[in-house]
Amino acid sequence: MSPFANRLAEPDRVRRFTSEEQLRQIDDTTAANIGHYASRSPAEIDERIEQLEREWGIERYLQLNVAAVGLSTAALAATQDRRWGWLTCGGLAFFLVHALLGFDPPLPLLRRRGIRTRSEINQEIHALKALRGDFRPVDDDRSLDGKIEAALRAVGLQPTT
Repeated sequence: MSPFANRLAEPDRVRRFTSEEQLRQIDDTTAANIGHYASRSPAEIDERIEQLEREWGIERYLQLNVAAVGLSTAALAATQDRRWGWLTCGGLAFFLVHALLGFDPPLPLLRRRGIRTRSEINQEIHALKALRGDFRPVDDDRSLDGKIEAALRAVGLQPTT
């Protein structure tokens, strides 16, 4: 099976439109974060999980962009020139394409900045919960490296060797 076929099967539509290099960088950062917290106390892991739950996903950034463009151009269309309304329509059209396909023009820029999808953030949360001991398969292996690998596998990430 070709690597392209795997990308088409990717359930996270944003990841489909993210370059392989950016995906590897995002996944490596997540793996490094898990490695960092592997030897930390449950209280520190809890604190990190709370931070991750507050982290904005890429979808939220895109919603903010569309809302800002839409409101500002609608205000300009109402007060200045009605032609500004076309820009509002354009912003909403981009958001419609994102909703249907997973692509939006600001997407590559946001991904280069390391902005993750909600599912990528949730992967790190679940891996941290596994490290904390919430899932049995991680507890069965007592070595630190084994725990990290089991936690990464539990959320669908392949450990780097």
